Formats: sequence, structure tokens, C-alpha cells
Amino acid sequence: MSRRITEQELVTELDRGLRRGGGAVFEVTGPPGSGRTAVLRRVARHMTGARVVTARTSPFESDVDGSVHRLVTADLTAGPLLLVLDDAQWLDSTSSGLLRALLRRIHRFPVAVVLSTAGLGTPAEEVLAGVAEDGAITTPPWYVVRLPEPATDEDLVARTLHLLPSRDLEVLRALAVCGSRSLARELTSVEDLDQVLARAQFLGLVSGDQLAGGVARAVLAGMSGEQRDELRARAAVLAHRAALGFSRVSAILLDAPPTGTAWALPVLRREAAVRALDQPAVAARLLARAVRESVSEAARADLLVRLALCELDEAPEAADRRLASVLHLGGASVAGARVRAADVLACRERFGASRRALESALSRPEVGSEERAVLTALCWYVESVEPGELGVPRDPTVPADPAGQGVTAWLLARGANSEAVALAERALAVRGPGPFTPRLVAADVLSWAARYESALAGVGAVLVDARRCGARVAVAEAMLLRCAVLLRQGRVVEAAEDLAGVEAELPRRSWSPLFVARHLVLEVVLLLAAGMVEEARLALARGTVEGGPELGREAVEGGHGFGRAWTLFAHGLVALVTEPASAAAVFVECGRQLRDVGVVSNAVLPWRLLAAMSCRAAGEVERAEVLIGEACELAGRWGFPQIVEDTLGFVEVVRAMPVGEGARPFVERFFPSYLNRPPHG
Repeated sequence: MSRRITEQELVTELDRGLRRGGGAVFEVTGPPGSGRTAVLRRVARHMTGARVVTARTSPFESDVDGSVHRLVTADLTAGPLLLVLDDAQWLDSTSSGLLRALLRRIHRFPVAVVLSTAGLGTPAEEVLAGVAEDGAITTPPWYVVRLPEPATDEDLVARTLHLLPSRDLEVLRALAVCGSRSLARELTSVEDLDQVLARAQFLGLVSGDQLAGGVARAVLAGMSGEQRDELRARAAVLAHRAALGFSRVSAILLDAPPTGTAWALPVLRREAAVRALDQPAVAARLLARAVRESVSEAARADLLVRLALCELDEAPEAADRRLASVLHLGGASVAGARVRAADVLACRERFGASRRALESALSRPEVGSEERAVLTALCWYVESVEPGELGVPRDPTVPADPAGQGVTAWLLARGANSEAVALAERALAVRGPGPFTPRLVAADVLSWAARYESALAGVGAVLVDARRCGARVAVAEAMLLRCAVLLRQGRVVEAAEDLAGVEAELPRRSWSPLFVARHLVLEVVLLLAAGMVEEARLALARGTVEGGPELGREAVEGGHGFGRAWTLFAHGLVALVTEPASAAAVFVECGRQLRDVGVVSNAVLPWRLLAAMSCRAAGEVERAEVLIGEACELAGRWGFPQIVEDTLGFVEVVRAMPVGEGARPFVERFFPSYLNRPPHG
């Protein structure tokens, strides 16, 4: 999946990717004259810590097999390496095929590719687009920098338009609205339209069948609002009748007034669904336009949820408010949309907003029993992560619905109650999509009990369903959870691939502080598993800043709950390697924060055994044994053989650790050796 970034972000992400030792692809795209080549040159000049290989294609070589391949592969040895490829739209078939094979594998190597394309729809560009959006294969992060059209001399355009006869302006106005010569012919009364367009092309106003540069803006600015609306409304109807396709018709509908027709809404929704994958901002505009049509309350609520999902990239706070507004809607017809909105809010980990909205929805008398059961379960989950005044009492009996079973399993498992596992399995055994949050927490419970394959199957099902409906926040949560499960199995390389893909699914600006903290822990663990201690320290500093004021305050001044616990755990991991004797206090405080939110089980975060390692480094052997005893007692209470075996194996490692001065080299060897152990379970 590609993610759009600015030119300024390109250099930052490029540096970060090469430092991490994994590959990344940066595509600079824009029309001729937009400065693509200049951007690539600036990037190549900036790189000082990597070997740079440059190549440029041309339309005269596009039918010469292997022309670029021969230029590049001779230099394609071990990195860090930056491959700069200009005008990639003209790659020959052999070179584009080999580039595709390279892009599928460079996530394992410190190789970055920066390429430019012109958006002409050439075979090479179709190959690149297929690689960027192919969710069935493992690809590196794919970033897109879209350059604007070259600047237009607006004064010259205005003077030229002022001199045109009214019939020529009529044609240009029609073309500005519909972008099609055939449709413009239907919109105007001008008979010699081709001659008018030929004159406009000679004057530099038209290129092919499109108005050049900023000409369209200037042409439309010369019309009144009523004139524009009337012309766009006519164009939309004509485009639909001419069956010009969803893309063309929706582009005209986007700026047209509500049509009052039955076909407009399906056209806008269908095109929004196509654009949601790689152009969520465009999809959001289409859905916002669809809401303006005359629709039923149920359809409107569904559109608002879809719109919020598309807004997460650019305006996450607005998306949260929109989701909350759906929960405040009344009527039985919006039940499905209310459940989806509540589920996404819970998945977003915006617990304050979701708590209030959930309680508001549950207070409505028209909420049916099935919907009430799901909303109640989600409310229990929200209150368990961010404790407050209990607004929705918990029923002591076992819920009959899968959502209630999944959340109840999560609540029981945090207290090391072994009954949670059977309940989680029941929650995931039910066929059908269902809300994502209860399914994810049920899979998490199974991973705590070392039922790894069952947990991965549950996560995989969520990934399929979430991708199908465009819920990228649930996709990101599922990938983060799958990374954690794979790490528990010792499958470090696969875990690293999942973690690298999270940001491609959901940009960092859309992450909650808790998501940032959980991602940070996994990133630090993976870096320590690779023996990259300094990089782990840098990731810790960067993660605290990227988490925003809330995460930074929790890491330094206090805070409470899950976010605070995960942040402390990440700090403790780095401290254990760099200053082993100082880490115990951090891990103990992490444990206190977990207990404050009802988490007793050592399976959530193994803070006790890591704190015991720090105690041994400080010479506090008796205190270390107390922590070891607590961990063993909880593993026994949890009662699953694999967990007991893993715990005892970890205890052996801790007790083998030297006391005092010999602790630091032991810990430095511990993370790569223990985390890269053979997979099991």
C-alpha cells in the first residue's frame, strides 16, 4: 500500500529507512515540467551515507529489452544503497520485470529506490502500480510524492480569455466542466467546435482535450455560481447517459449540485470505494459529496462512517468527531452504522470520545438487543483500558454473543483466569465478520495462552474483513497484534515485516498515544533482537516525540494506564541493556500501572522477570527471587503447559545471569539469542 508524503518528508523517511536497514520505495510523480528530475537530483546530492546509483530511461529505449537493467545491476551489491531512476514510465519490459522482483525483496536489505513517473499510464507504470498496491505479497514501505502542475501565467491567461469571442468561451467553459470533447459538443450550441478548440490550442489554452494549466480555474472564475451549477448539472446527466464510466461521471458530480437522481449515489460510492485504497482524500471528497444527495437516514449514517474512515489520514480528529456523531443518531435503521462507528472508535483507542458516545447510544430506547449487546461489550472494553466511573454495569454471567465473549475473555485473561481461553475460542469460532475490536482482543488472549496458530488465524480473518470494508485502522491494529504474536513465537523476521507495514496502512499522524507506545515497544524489541542498541535508544527518543505531548508527558512526568505501562516497558528494555542495574524501578512502575487497570497476568508484558534481571545486576538477588516467584506462581495459575514451560525457561536464563559487573555483557547477548530462538507453538 502506498502512502503520500511531501518532498520534505522524502529525505527524512529515506534517512530513517536506510538507518533501520530495511528497504523503501519513493515514487515522485507529476506532469511534464513539474520538476521531477530536479527533486531526484536534490535527493541524490543529499545522500552522503549511502552509495548512489542513478539511471534514466527514455521513450526511445522503452522497446530495448534490459537497457536499464544492464546499467543498474552491475552496481547492485550490498548496501546501504540508493537507486535513483528517472522517467521510470519508459522502462522496457525486461527491466520493469526485474525491478518488480527487486522491489518485492528489498525490505530485507538496506536498499532504497527513488523513481519518478509521469502518470501517463504506460505499461511500466502499470507494473509499478501493481507492486505498490498488491496486498498479497510482502513489499517495502511505498511512499508517493505528488508534484503539482507547473505554474501558469494567470495574467496572460486572463488577458487571452478577455479577447476571445463568446462562442469560444462557451466551448472552453463546457470543456472545463466535463473534460471531454464529445461531451462538450453536447453541452454547447457551437457547431464548429473542433475549429474553436484548434484556435484555443494555438493560443496555449488547450492541450489535447484538456484545458492547459490553470486555464480551467480562470474560465470557471468568469462565471457566476448559478451558471457553474447549471452547466455542471447538465454535464453530469449527459455523462451518465453517455455511460462515460464511474470515474468520469463522479469527477463531474463532485462539484455539481445535488441531482435528485437515483444513479448519482451509487456512482459516487463506487468511485469512493476504488479511491479509498490509495487516494483516501479523494474518496473523502466523493463521500462528502454523496452525503449532499437526498438519502435515507440509514444510507446517510453508512456514508458518514465510510467518510470518517477515509478522513483518518489527513484529519483524524475530525474523523473521530464524525464517528461519535453517528453514535448520537437515533432510529433503529442506523443500528448497523452505530455498531461500526463504535467499533472503529474503540479500535482507534480514543477512549474518552468513545466512552461518552457509547453511553449516549446505549441510553436510546430504540437500540435493539443484538446492537445493545455489542455496544455494551465495546463499552466494557473501553472502560477496562481507561478506567473511570463505571457507566455500564458488567453482567456476571457469560455473554451469549461473540462480541461479549471476546471482551469478557480479555477481562478474565488480564487476571490470569484460565477460563478466558475457552471463551476467546468461542468468540472467534463464529462465522461472519462481526465487530473487529472484540475479535482482536480475543486473538490477543489466545496469544497470551501460547495458542499462537489460533491467534494468528483470528488475526488473519480480521485482516481479510477489515481490508474488504476499508477499515484501515483495524488492519493496522491487526498487523501490530500479529507482529506481537510472531515475536512470542520467535519469528523475528516475519514480525519485523509486519511492523514495517503498519505505517504504510495507517500514517503516524493517525496513531493514538497508546498505539504509538505499543508500536514503540515492538520496534525496540526488534532492534535489540538485531543487536542494534544505539538504534533502539534513538527509536525510544523519536517515539516519545512522535507520540505527541500526551505520550511525552507519560514517559517523563507520570500519567496512568496502558499507555504509561507500555511506554515504561520500552524505556525499561533500553535501560536494561545500557544500564542494567537501573531498569528495575522502571519495570516495577510498569507493573504498578498495569495492576491499576486490572492487569495481573505476566503474559501481557513480562515485566517481573526483566525486573529480576535488573535486580541481579544491582546485586539484589533476594529481590530478584521474589519477582521470579511471583512470575512462576502466575504462570501456574494461568495453567497452560507452554506458558509454564516458557516461564521456567526464562527463569533459567535469569538465574544464569551474573550478579553485578558481569551483567551488562550478559544482557547485551541475551536479547539477540533469546528473541531469535527457534519458533515454537
